[in-house]
Amino acid sequence: MTDIEKALNEIQKSVGKATQTQAQRWRQELALQPTASSENAKVTPPTIADAVETVVNNRSDNKYIFSIILTACIKKIVSPGQDIRIAQDNMKNGYSNRSLDQRHITPFLKRFNYTHCEASGLESGRNLERPLPWNLKYPCNPRGAGNREAFLGLLHFIQEKNGNPKTVAKYLLFYDKSKHILAAPLKKAPIEHSIEKIMQIFTTHFHESSGQGKSRLPVLALYSIYSCLVEEMSRFKGTKLLPLERHTTADLRSKSIGDIVVFKNNMPFEGVEVKSEKPITAAMVNELTRKIHGHPVNRYYILTTYSECILSQDIKSVEDAVKKVESETGCQIITNGLIRTLWYYLRLLSDPSAVLPIYAGLLKTDEDIRAEIRESWNKIISKHA
Repeated sequence: MTDIEKALNEIQKSVGKATQTQAQRWRQELALQPTASSENAKVTPPTIADAVETVVNNRSDNKYIFSIILTACIKKIVSPGQDIRIAQDNMKNGYSNRSLDQRHITPFLKRFNYTHCEASGLESGRNLERPLPWNLKYPCNPRGAGNREAFLGLLHFIQEKNGNPKTVAKYLLFYDKSKHILAAPLKKAPIEHSIEKIMQIFTTHFHESSGQGKSRLPVLALYSIYSCLVEEMSRFKGTKLLPLERHTTADLRSKSIGDIVVFKNNMPFEGVEVKSEKPITAAMVNELTRKIHGHPVNRYYILTTYSECILSQDIKSVEDAVKKVESETGCQIITNGLIRTLWYYLRLLSDPSAVLPIYAGLLKTDEDIRAEIRESWNKIISKHA
């Protein structure tokens, strides 16, 4: 076990068993320290405790700052002599915040269901990549009131004021966890028979949601419809719709053939992969040869939320790839837009009224859906009623 892993395990052990009383002690310790004012500051959190809370409260706008700060804290714990504000290894006396985050911090955040980015904080927060130290003069403008001031103030506190990075990390994670637990209960889905109204709710939720879990929503919507299709259509007689896997589970590790999988006779029968805001390419189609090799898959869909589905210059190459993979695997390959597919599948149902309640149930239980996504659902349903 590396020093990084040991530090993360120690922090998680403390946070996992912490009571509200213990968390209050962490907060009181940080509340004794004022947040230094950065250059051209607009809204400076009064104390370091407030700075931590500002970062967490703004996570739907800039979750990358959350990840970057935790990475800096862990780096300081294992390398006390490192100036954590020099966060690029191509800078003199610097280290790679991005690499450390990608290798250790983001996987840790995903594993314990904290706020996280897809790959790393700096992968998402490109306006923090200027090769300058993250001191109080650093020019950046992340969204969220007080976010810049909180970010720079926290790093200044740890580096210049000898602030305890363990306390900052513990309170950051505890407060993040508590905000998700305290989220409002999910509103009950309406029993809606109109396909048009169901689609209106789906598309509104897709578009108005933000933050972690947004790209998961189309998968949940399609899975909700599949849950009804397998019960109704003769094509799916004798089949089983497998439970959804974590959105962060890699195909190679999980052995899954797609986001949605239907089994027949204990073997994959139909698979669906949903691409978020990416046009379908020949490379995506060609990858299916590896995914479904050796499995008697009858049909496979590659769907995308990207408006054009396939770029005009790629249509021929995608068509050629489809023919090639079909010839190699014996599986029918279908490429299409996600929204068009939702419309089509809903029309296949004799009564689509069960779809939204199933979707709401998935929103409630899916580990990759964060509080802000559920809050968006509640607002939409309140207006619908």
